[in-house]
Amino acid sequence: MTTYSHSKLGTFKQCRHKYKLQYIDKIKTDVEGIEAFMGKRVHEALEKLYKDLKFQKINSKEELFAFYNALWEEHWHDKVVIVNKEYTVDNYKAMGGKFITDYYDHYKPFNHRTILALETQDKLDLSDDNQYHIRIDLLACDNNGNYYVCDYKTNNSLKVQEELDEDRQLAMYSLWVKQKYPDAQSVKLVWYFLAFDKEMISERNDEQLEELKKKTEELIKEL
Repeated sequence: MTTYSHSKLGTFKQCRHKYKLQYIDKIKTDVEGIEAFMGKRVHEALEKLYKDLKFQKINSKEELFAFYNALWEEHWHDKVVIVNKEYTVDNYKAMGGKFITDYYDHYKPFNHRTILALETQDKLDLSDDNQYHIRIDLLACDNNGNYYVCDYKTNNSLKVQEELDEDRQLAMYSLWVKQKYPDAQSVKLVWYFLAFDKEMISERNDEQLEELKKKTEELIKEL
C-alpha cells in the first residue's frame, strides 16, 4: 500500500527528475527557503489560535503575535535562504506577522463556524490499494450542513477563480469529507490568501469529484 500526496503528485508533474531525486533516491537537503519557513510559522500560530479556542481560550492579538515571534526565534537556522536579496529576514518576519494580525482583525471572534479538526492526518482510499494523504489546515462546519475545507496561503500571488475551480488538492480532500461526514449537504473549498486578506471559495459536484479521482488514479499509475 502506497500513500500519495498533493505535493508528491505535483512534483512528478512538474519535473520527473526532481521526483526521482526527492522520493526515490531520497536525497535530503537542510536548505529551506525563507518563504516556506515563514509560512510554517504562520500556520503554527493560526493552529494555536483555533486549538486554544476549543478550550474556550481566546488569545489576544498581542499574545498570538508574541507566539509567532517566539516560534520564529526557536526554529530559525542558518540554512534558511533568501533568494531575493532586496529583502531582509526582518522584512519576511514582519510580513508573516502582518498576515496573522490582519487575519485576526478580519475574523475575530472566530465563531462563525464550528471547528472540527486542525491539521488533519488521515488517508483516502484509492484504487489498487493506494491512498491519498489528507492534511487539511482547518476543517469546519455550520448549522446548515455545509462543511468547509480551509487552506492558508502565504505566497504573494492571488489565484484567479478558474485556477481554484481546477485545483486538485482541496477537491480531493472534499471526497474524504463526504465519506467521513455523510450528513454534508455541501463541501466548500476555502482559500485564505493572507497577503491580500482575501477569502476565495470553490465547490465541486459529485460528478466532477469522481472524474478528478479517476484522473488522480491514472496519474498514480503513470507515476
